[in-house]
Amino acid sequence: MLGRVKTRLGHEIGAAAALHWYRILLHRTLLTASLVSEQVEIWCPSQDDPIELEQMVHGLNVTFHEQCSGDLGARMEFALKAGLKRASKALLIGADCPVWTAETLGASVQALSTASMVLIPADDGGYVGIGASGHVPPVFEGVSWGSSSVSSQTRRLMRAAGVNWAELPSLWDVDRSADLDRWLRVEPNLPRPIVS
Repeated sequence: MLGRVKTRLGHEIGAAAALHWYRILLHRTLLTASLVSEQVEIWCPSQDDPIELEQMVHGLNVTFHEQCSGDLGARMEFALKAGLKRASKALLIGADCPVWTAETLGASVQALSTASMVLIPADDGGYVGIGASGHVPPVFEGVSWGSSSVSSQTRRLMRAAGVNWAELPSLWDVDRSADLDRWLRVEPNLPRPIVS
C-alpha cells in the first residue's frame, strides 16, 4: 500500500506519512460505519496486501471485496451494484473524510427511503459519498475524476437520467497537506507519524 494510497497527499508529505494518515482515516471511517450498519464492506484493489488490510481493521466486522478494473467511476458503479444485490440500499463512502459521523451516515441511508440516490458533496467539488436504492443509474461515465467539477458533472448526469436524488450538506476530505492541516487543527492530539 505504500505509495499507492493518498498519492496526492503523499507527493506533498511523503508516502510513509500519507500511509500513516490513511490508516487512521480508514479505521475511524469503518468504526463509524459499523455504528450504522451491520454490513460494512471494503472494496480494495487486487494488489493490496490482505494481511496488512486485516491488521488495519483488526476487531472490526467488515468484509473485503476486490475492485474491478477501470477508472474510479467504473469501480464505484461496480461496488454499488454489488451492494444492491445484497441489500435494498447501498451507500458508498470515501475513507478519507475525517468528519463522518454516525448521524450523517444514518441520514444518508435514510434519504434513500424517499430518493433513488443520495449525494454527499465534498468542499473541493468532488463528493465523499453516493448511494442508491433499487438500481444504479448511469451517473459515473464521463466524469473528470479528481477535478473540482465532479459533483456538478454528477448532478448533470443525474438530471439527464431522470434521477430523483437527495443531497446532504457538503463535508471535507483529506487529499492535500492543507486538508491535513485543517484536520489537525480540529483534532490536534492525533498520533503523528514516526520519522526515521
